[in-house]
Amino acid sequence: MIRAACVLAVLIAVTPVSAQQIQFITDLSEKKVVTFGDAVTIFMYTLGRAPAGFDADVAVLKEMKLLKLNKYDRNAPLRRGMIALMAARQLRLKGSLFYLMFDTQRYAHRACVAEEIMDASTSELDTLTGDELLEVIAAVSERMEAQQ
Repeated sequence: MIRAACVLAVLIAVTPVSAQQIQFITDLSEKKVVTFGDAVTIFMYTLGRAPAGFDADVAVLKEMKLLKLNKYDRNAPLRRGMIALMAARQLRLKGSLFYLMFDTQRYAHRACVAEEIMDASTSELDTLTGDELLEVIAAVSERMEAQQ
């Protein structure tokens, strides 16, 4: 819960926060396993956009070239590699030659490890808890702010 409070503080500093967003973050911090739908919603908040529903949000992320597949499962457990791929694309990470060549979850995870967004002891196949997702999003938010 302390991590969630720290992440909330970072997100408040970076973007304007609504009561709905605060409630989403609080609920997310308590989850043992987050879903891909949770990642899409929190990524929309990180981009400073209000979520408009899963399909609409996925369309926005596809337009931004953060997602590329034709179909995504909202209820699938979120793997560390998927959020790493979204983060690496958003931040245009260059910490892994293989990521630059292949643009895959495995090498995006390695690029995120190189940038200290994710811990080296993790795998792209690991699922995330709500707190872990919030930690990743906080690191992404900080780097997005630094790039502006």
